[in-house]
Amino acid sequence: MQNFDFHTHTTASDGSLRPVELIELAARQGITTLAVTDHDTISGLDAACEAGKAMGITVIPGLEISIDFEPGTMHLCGYFIDTTNQALKNGLKIVQEAREKRNPRIIEKLNEMGIDITLEEVNAEVGTSRAGRPHFAKVLLEKGYVNSIQQAFDSYLAKGAPCYVNKMRLKKAEAIALIIASGGIAVLAHPIQLKLSTPVEYRAVFSELKALGASGIEAYSSYHTNQENMLFKSLAEELDMLVTGGSDFHGATKPNVKPGVFGDDVRIDLNRLLKKMNTRTVQSLNQNY
Repeated sequence: MQNFDFHTHTTASDGSLRPVELIELAARQGITTLAVTDHDTISGLDAACEAGKAMGITVIPGLEISIDFEPGTMHLCGYFIDTTNQALKNGLKIVQEAREKRNPRIIEKLNEMGIDITLEEVNAEVGTSRAGRPHFAKVLLEKGYVNSIQQAFDSYLAKGAPCYVNKMRLKKAEAIALIIASGGIAVLAHPIQLKLSTPVEYRAVFSELKALGASGIEAYSSYHTNQENMLFKSLAEELDMLVTGGSDFHGATKPNVKPGVFGDDVRIDLNRLLKKMNTRTVQSLNQNY
């Protein structure tokens, strides 16, 4: 377990812990630096940052944005963002409204398969967040249609499953521009989910992202094998991009993922990484103000 984690989620999106609960867990486990990166929202950051101050944990304000990409999925994390930035708020509002239009279509598909589920039941699971597929999965589990959250995704909700509905995603350039406009830096999350075939293909995508303004690669991830961690670290360093690491912790919705755990041989100097991030953030701010 590392004493830092650059990829975590709360109930502001699809995690199971409230922002304060996430910071409390991090404190108990000896994590001193934590990035909160909820999907397409910044609504949990104020509470997380306040909790971090009270518990002596450095909370990095962040988010995770879904990107239009094939053949797999692409997510970009933004770090050290200005949560008051209006351009960022406007961009996220468009994505969030599209998500809300998607949910009734998922209900329709589930109903067509004979599954008795309503949007009201899903929204009741949400709390302070916006309803997403993990909330659908939880209702399916509670009503006995599946035996686990994973089965709900595999059988109904995952990309390629019968009840999957594609959601609006930003283009790579759009998402990076939003992050930079808010004074933040953009980092590609869990690159293995791009589902590319060769190191050459990964290098090409990394190069494209760098050219668009991205600063780093989440080389270390709970989704990766140790060999994949080393490959992505090598490619990031070859391209002079930052190397970060994150668990993609969600709590109960991904029970096997633990905060601070994303590889057996993590080679990241946290202080050095934070200094580099600070330099990139200052450069971003100077470009935009």
